[in-house]
Amino acid sequence: MTPIASRLAALALITFPLGAVAFAADQSQVDLQREGLQLIQQLKETARDIRYHAERLESFSNSVQVSKWTHYHHLTEIKGLVNDGLQPALTRLSEIQPKLASWKQDTINNLLDAAKSLSADAHSAILSKNDAGAVPPYMNAEYKDLVSKIYQHADRLFKTSDTASNYANSQLKK
Repeated sequence: MTPIASRLAALALITFPLGAVAFAADQSQVDLQREGLQLIQQLKETARDIRYHAERLESFSNSVQVSKWTHYHHLTEIKGLVNDGLQPALTRLSEIQPKLASWKQDTINNLLDAAKSLSADAHSAILSKNDAGAVPPYMNAEYKDLVSKIYQHADRLFKTSDTASNYANSQLKK
């Protein structure tokens, strides 16, 4: 082998691993972006379910004929969705947030804010309903206000995650 050919061969051996490392780093970033998208889609689905239960509670809040058990059922569903659906996804999104694009970091901050507010109001609604004792839900103004806020937070969470999901999908297709 000529000296030039041996140098080119050595250069090729050095360059190849560097290219492989760069590809692995790019693939790792793409995988992270996909995971972020999946988590945002999970939040969207969970927010849609919470919004459904909150909407039902809002419609029941002015009815004399709806039992306290029905209110309890929907509040319990919301609590489960927050604990089992929102919290794990938001925890993981928070972990990977610094490694994501800046627009996703801002979106995650908005999602976290809406989820924290939703969780706090759901907890307060449960306490308000429990503290009311024999007072029916349709006569509990604080409870009715909290149910309305739960719906608003769930709607915000759904719309933010839907917009982020659509945008992220378009970015991954590029």
